[in-house]
Amino acid sequence: MKTCIVVSGGDAPGINTAIETFTRLARQNGDQALGARNGMAGLLDDQLVELDRSLVSLLAGRGGSILPSSRRPALQDPNAREKLGDVMRRRGIDNLLLFGGDGTIRHVAPLLAEWGVSCIVLPTTIDNDVPGADYTLGHDSACNYAIPAVAAIRATAHALPGRIFLLETLGAPTGHLALAIAYASGADLALLPEYPLELDWLSERLKQIVAREGSALVVASEAYPDVDRLVEEIPRRTGIRLRYTALGHAQRGADVSHWDRRVARDMSRVAWRAFQDGNVSGTVLWRAGAAMLRQGSPPAEHKPPPDRRLYEYINRL
Repeated sequence: MKTCIVVSGGDAPGINTAIETFTRLARQNGDQALGARNGMAGLLDDQLVELDRSLVSLLAGRGGSILPSSRRPALQDPNAREKLGDVMRRRGIDNLLLFGGDGTIRHVAPLLAEWGVSCIVLPTTIDNDVPGADYTLGHDSACNYAIPAVAAIRATAHALPGRIFLLETLGAPTGHLALAIAYASGADLALLPEYPLELDWLSERLKQIVAREGSALVVASEAYPDVDRLVEEIPRRTGIRLRYTALGHAQRGADVSHWDRRVARDMSRVAWRAFQDGNVSGTVLWRAGAAMLRQGSPPAEHKPPPDRRLYEYINRL
């Protein structure tokens, strides 16, 4: 069996661990694993490499991806199906292992299944927004990256009281990541796109928190409406200085946490076994504390919004 591994879309911590695990399983059992450089576009252009076992083992705990990705919608090219079939035949590729988020699962995988390509997807996104999954690879590492930033903010808040600190996380278009970080860090307020707050109410609440606690920590998702406007409006309405920190894409390149290393290995083992058992399409989901294969197409619905009760607890609503 020969599998080609493709990173479709953005990177997430844990991808390298999953690649290393699948490569090891393949070699231990007489199979082969190739890697596509530059995502699906690279696969169509035959930019394939043999995966160096020692190199992927060395990088297994690093963030990012040893296989570069691409945002180019290569499968929309008129001759994409023909090119893919030609590459797979010439290279002797039996199936594809895709890493990606909601877009890959909803659009890329169903198209490949329609074309008769054997393909299994591992959900890899720090956003944790894949329908049917309790957890997606990379989420824990991205949360862990934020915790030292919060500790540093709290240190300067103690040294220089009388300020509002706004920490912006990744996670668009949902607020799952921001909510997880806000709760774990004991933030005073969480701003999520699913539950927008009135600016007057927010400003008054922040004034009360600063008066009572000496400072206020707000964790906001990058998808929250008009974050840039908040940075300007809140100081004007409250008369309190605001200091803004954006974690940015460094979250996606975070070192891989213990939990994500375990999840990555478990998901890769399930994917390898599924190929061995003859499954031609599906998604490896983390459900009820374990990796499992969901065969066929993904569920049509979107993932439910972030936990409303937890959000209300943080914001004291």
